[in-house]
Amino acid sequence: MNGWVIGGIACMLYSLIVGYFAYKKSPGLIKLVKMKMGKKMTDKGAITTTWVMVGLIFVFGIVCFILA
Repeated sequence: MNGWVIGGIACMLYSLIVGYFAYKKSPGLIKLVKMKMGKKMTDKGAITTTWVMVGLIFVFGIVCFILA
C-alpha cells in the first residue's frame, strides 16, 4: 500500500464523516462553515457549500485510488 491509497482512504473517510454531519444538519458544522466562509451566509448556503466540498473531496479520493 502506497501513499496514494492511504490518501484516497483518508479522503473518502473524511467526506463520509462530514457528509453524515451535513445530512444531520449539525449546528456545530453549520456554525463552523458560516464562520469560515462569511457571517452573512444562510444555513442552507452553509449546507450546500458543505455538500459541494464533500463531493469534491470524495472524487479526489477516487482519483487517488486510480493513480495508485
